[in-house]
Amino acid sequence: MPFLVVEEKGTKNHFQLAAAETSIGRAPDNTIMVGDEKASRHHCVLAQQADKTWVLRDLKSRNGTFMRGEPVLETRINFGDSFQIGNARLTLFSEESSAFETKNALEPIRESALPAAPAAPVGVAEALASLSRAVNEDAPQPYLECAAQFVGRLIPGVRIAVAVSDDGSNANPRAYFNFISGTPSNELPPNFLATANKLLTPRAKTQVKPRSGDMPPCVYVPLRCGERVAGVLYVERESKEGEITPTQVSLLEHAANLVSVLVGAAASRNGDELLRQRIATLEGEAGGLRKELEARLDLQTAELTAMRMEAETRERPALQHDYSSIIGQSPGMQEVFRMLDKVTNLPVPVLILGDPGTGKELIARALHYNSSRAKTGRFVAENCAALPDTLFESELFGYVKGAFTGADRDKAGLFAMADGGTIFLDEIGEISPSMQAKLLRVLEEGEIRPIGGKAARKVDFRLVCATNKDLAEQVRKGLFRQDLYFRINVVTFRLPALRERREDIALLVDHFFKQFAREAGNPAMKMDRGVLRAMMNHAWPGNVRELENEIKKMVALSDGKKVDVALLSPQLRQIAEEESLSETGGSLKDLVEGVEKRKILDALERTKGNKSRAAEILGLSRLGLRKKMERYGLSPD
Repeated sequence: MPFLVVEEKGTKNHFQLAAAETSIGRAPDNTIMVGDEKASRHHCVLAQQADKTWVLRDLKSRNGTFMRGEPVLETRINFGDSFQIGNARLTLFSEESSAFETKNALEPIRESALPAAPAAPVGVAEALASLSRAVNEDAPQPYLECAAQFVGRLIPGVRIAVAVSDDGSNANPRAYFNFISGTPSNELPPNFLATANKLLTPRAKTQVKPRSGDMPPCVYVPLRCGERVAGVLYVERESKEGEITPTQVSLLEHAANLVSVLVGAAASRNGDELLRQRIATLEGEAGGLRKELEARLDLQTAELTAMRMEAETRERPALQHDYSSIIGQSPGMQEVFRMLDKVTNLPVPVLILGDPGTGKELIARALHYNSSRAKTGRFVAENCAALPDTLFESELFGYVKGAFTGADRDKAGLFAMADGGTIFLDEIGEISPSMQAKLLRVLEEGEIRPIGGKAARKVDFRLVCATNKDLAEQVRKGLFRQDLYFRINVVTFRLPALRERREDIALLVDHFFKQFAREAGNPAMKMDRGVLRAMMNHAWPGNVRELENEIKKMVALSDGKKVDVALLSPQLRQIAEEESLSETGGSLKDLVEGVEKRKILDALERTKGNKSRAAEILGLSRLGLRKKMERYGLSPD
């Protein structure tokens, strides 16, 4: 039967290799125990193969297994061959060989083959030298590893673990010394976490546990950083004999103060790294969001351009008449166009309802010019809210010469002018009750009589009325005649507000911008993309008329090359500036400065250049306002 001879510290021990695999190491559960300090708890194995040959396999030991002075991981070993674990020499013999004779001395291990980690504890000088790694490496983990090595070199024959409290309630083992390199955390005692977690309270004290059965003696020392406990130092005796003495416990408590400094440094360094990572992450997210916004904006611009091109080129066979003078591709406007097709040539009154600026007169004109009346009569329009009663009657019905002072000639009224055509009465809800009665008579009899005239005249007209008021509510309040309401409310159109058809905003912006730029002699003028975005997000209480006037103002005040966000009205300017900054990658500082500059200009405009009053509005001193004006290039004089 094969034998393994172990030579260490001047003695030789002989072991029969009865099993197919023999484990070797410092732990008592090995087949063969080696007491050398450089041996790992489970260092290597000898395994017999099917062909009766033997293989030596290293178990990822800390200090390595050597044959003929060279480190090996797995190799075939013959009878008579020797291998080394630290200062222990092990030789494989067959049963016929002279297993009891002394073999050669230890073979020298070359320096380059030695592991980088320091070997067994050798004293205070080496313990202090182990701290140098923390100085040379600016990272949290080396700080903790140096702390473990420092304690392990102060007291020979111990195993060390440094546990850190990352969240203030649980001890997390982070660094080890003299543990096997494979899975060191598995070698901690079963009750380690329960005991360590109890020491994380501010009043915790060192716990010394004597040897108990197979459990070696050990010490738990709290690591204090100021008023809190940042972790726990765990020290375990490795040898079978001996306890941890009170002197060693005192030494460990003093060493724990230095270990606490390293733990605190590791936590601080880790916090710095997390902060840098968070900043880098936020910067990356900000960059990604900026690119995403730019991509969305580009996509939206492309979609709007496609919509405009489609609106300009596509055929609309469902509509009988041309409504190209009215810009609107939204579902609401398409429904208006379909209704117009149905009633264009019907001889019935039409009532158009809608907020101011929605384009009620455009609808009335479309009704007239697409009908057969465009060939036989005129389109006549009047704003009822703009005329007092004294003029309203003469405007509608006309007068004859001598009817009143100043009537030096006959004048035809609007109804007479609209004979054969269409008369459009805007803001019909504003006329007085007396004029409502006279208008009702004209609608019932189909004839008019001028002021001062004796004979009535038949007229053929189509009546189109418009209002932004709820006429049914006006009737209930007694402010509008019910019989007149029924006369004019035969066919009703309800025009959607611009905020209800946002699909049309880009088309309207493009139309008006090109129109006014061409009229100003600058057809190649550009518009800042942030301006369009602001207009898309605005509520437009004044509807299309407000949008048209906004663009007209911008084009008139521009430099002829580009419409800048500064030309927008105050309620639109902030959104536009933010869009411009996101497009160009502007920083938060740029945005703040832009807002400050705008607020200063607004305050100066409100106070007509009075800097003292402007400074008071802005909450600044006059000197502070002057400095900011100089900073932003605004003339302080």
